[in-house]
Amino acid sequence: MALVLALTMTTACAVLLESSTRAKSPTERYAGTDVVVAGQPFMPRAEELRTALERLPSVKRAVPELSFPTTAVDASGRPVEAPWDGPFLGHSWESAVLGPFTLRQGRAPAGDAEVVLDGALAGHLGAGVGDTVRLQGSEGLRPYEVSGVADPPRPLARQYAVFHTTREAERLADSEQPVRAMGILAKESADTAALRRQVEEAVSALYGDDAGSLVVASGAGRADAEFWDVPSPASTLSSLVGTFGVLGLFVAGFVVSGTLTLAVAGRLTEIGLLRAVAATKGQIRRMIAVEVLLVTVAAALLGVPGGIGVAMLLHRVLVEGEVLPGSFALAVGPVAPWATPVLAAVVAQLAAFTAARRASRVRPVEVLRESAAPVPKLGRRRVLLGVGVFVGAGGCLGAVTTGRLDGGGGTTESMVLVLMVGMALLAPLICRVAGALFLAPAAWFLPREGALAVRNLLRQNGRLAATVTPLVLALSLTGTLLCVPLVTSQGAQRAERERLLADHVVSSTGPGIAPGYAERAARLPGVAAASGLLPLDGELSRADAGQDDDASVIGGNLVAMRAGAVPDLLDLEVRAGSLSRLDDTSVALGDGEARDLGVTVGDRVRVNWDDGGRDTYRVAAVYSRDQDFAAALLPRTSAARHAAAPLDDTVLVRTAPGADPSAVERELKALATDFPGVRTDDRATEDEAGSGAAADLFVLLLLTMINVFTAIAVVNTLSMATAGRRREFALLRLAGAQSAQVLRMLAWEAVLTCAVALLLAALVCASVLVPLSIAVTGSAVPALAGGPLGALAVAAPVVAVATVTVAGRLAMRSAAATPGGLARAVS
Repeated sequence: MALVLALTMTTACAVLLESSTRAKSPTERYAGTDVVVAGQPFMPRAEELRTALERLPSVKRAVPELSFPTTAVDASGRPVEAPWDGPFLGHSWESAVLGPFTLRQGRAPAGDAEVVLDGALAGHLGAGVGDTVRLQGSEGLRPYEVSGVADPPRPLARQYAVFHTTREAERLADSEQPVRAMGILAKESADTAALRRQVEEAVSALYGDDAGSLVVASGAGRADAEFWDVPSPASTLSSLVGTFGVLGLFVAGFVVSGTLTLAVAGRLTEIGLLRAVAATKGQIRRMIAVEVLLVTVAAALLGVPGGIGVAMLLHRVLVEGEVLPGSFALAVGPVAPWATPVLAAVVAQLAAFTAARRASRVRPVEVLRESAAPVPKLGRRRVLLGVGVFVGAGGCLGAVTTGRLDGGGGTTESMVLVLMVGMALLAPLICRVAGALFLAPAAWFLPREGALAVRNLLRQNGRLAATVTPLVLALSLTGTLLCVPLVTSQGAQRAERERLLADHVVSSTGPGIAPGYAERAARLPGVAAASGLLPLDGELSRADAGQDDDASVIGGNLVAMRAGAVPDLLDLEVRAGSLSRLDDTSVALGDGEARDLGVTVGDRVRVNWDDGGRDTYRVAAVYSRDQDFAAALLPRTSAARHAAAPLDDTVLVRTAPGADPSAVERELKALATDFPGVRTDDRATEDEAGSGAAADLFVLLLLTMINVFTAIAVVNTLSMATAGRRREFALLRLAGAQSAQVLRMLAWEAVLTCAVALLLAALVCASVLVPLSIAVTGSAVPALAGGPLGALAVAAPVVAVATVTVAGRLAMRSAAATPGGLARAVS
């Protein structure tokens, strides 16, 4: 049963993963081109490149694509989001030929107040030729008249497009380098492969060492160049099933190993008798390996079709949850149904080898003692390896606590798996220690059946470990995956509370906030200071470093703000200098970046922008509160022209002394009506909003499947273990125990087993969550997802008690079904 479940879950992951590898994102905006040169995101010296490309003999025309993020609002005033988290972009009408977009209604925009919409967007807005639509510009919403509706040969599925006149598009892009790509249309007789090589040579000749920042693509590669910064549904699905598959296989390995260990332990009498008639250790191991292989083949006949069915169900859930588009096809190819049984066979054989190794060493003279009361004996190598795993995990967690190792990016979650490897190696010893510390003292306070259950568990560490290990793994993974986002969110809120002096935080549900919002907010009555936070991409270096001196160059997230507003809006815990000295020629650095560059207040640093530009600034301040903020704080006046998109992530507003904060908030909300997607919150509301972070659909699917799998596997293990105790139950009945008393003993065993599992799971979760909480929040008490964890803590003993009750009744009924049945069972 455990192998069937493991194959079902693994096959489902493999089918989804194969589907994601077969899925292709079609080219949309560049479908009419033969070759595309794409900047990521900028294309410096675009006119020079255009001239160079049009000199090539095979090139008919080179067309620049000028684009920028924009937003439209529907009739109800709600911002329109592009499908499947794709881009919503404004373009120059000159680049429509790259689609190629063909007008099906109306005409091209003749004036700056006219636009052409793609057909999908026009249908969503219910707009036609002559209607008015509102689009976001740098100063807020502005009305435009629809002069036409255009579509490419393949309708846009992952984005919306709006086309302006060239002059209006350049104004709205508001960038030094507004061109994002260059589409190349070849002459009819040109060979695409040869043309691509010519284009690559032209790009290398023009840009030299900087040519690596541009991508030359043709064929299917044009879609990658088009959506380079937008994750495709296939990549999203790959990320899901990759994590899903690894964790599922990890859990399956633990469960199958425990089940096989328990099954082999129940056959010690048979194995001992085979050894008594001269069977060698190798023969015993091969016998078990062949049996497991046959069971794996039989399990594959059920698990593979079941996994395909589960994959179909997951695909439907992801489509209905709008994680995948409805056009995303589920591909049941030849790889997954064959690769999954092979992988399962390898895992099962490893588990069988571990289980058979001890069984093959049983001496014939010890058969009765071993089969009656197996005493797990851990080898010295296994103990040393287990201790080494725990020591290594402890070192990593200590590094997280002291901040020497980042606990994000899956580091904390992976520590759970490492700890579970150590626990699996030392499971019998850990269960023995947990029994001595927890179960033995509890026996004094339990009724007779409970005390007997304690004695059974203390003597059967192997059986206890086989049941506890998968429970601990499932509970630990669940607790960690649910609580880590809460802890990191709590840390981010703490850092923000310490950093913010602003009374109002304005955020956006769309691509960003137009810069006009902060400018107009700063002029509202009762506002002391306001500024947007504009994210930027670039590299920092010492101003005196050579161009080839890579050792002094560091990357980092850069933020631009209005220099004069920074001291009123942020408390960055300045270590040197002063934020009040910031101006249009100076910069504030995080202390880590200042140490890496070897600079201090008064020194000069250079910023190498992604668009090819360079600026030099004087260091005015060095600050320490850079967690989840920025490596450097730059003046907006000089830095904004290098932004990939001239949109603020956030706008900070501070109320003037004596002014009414609620009145300011009302003014900000009124102002937000001109800026789609803008959401106004004060600091308290923002803190509360982040504290209830919940797991997304991926994590919920992952945890649901793992917990269902573990629950069924634990039911299987408990059923096997209970059914194998017929002789013990018969002895208890012959000694005068009633059936109800035996069942109560089994119920106590199940409850105490779950209690040990919950205790160990709590220790594992605390081992990873407490260091993370100390590192990011300064508190040793992490935030917990109390509801789901409480439900699991209640569900585990309920399922376990129900399982052993049913299995116990069946075992006792079969033992006493015939006259003298109890005596036969004992004998």
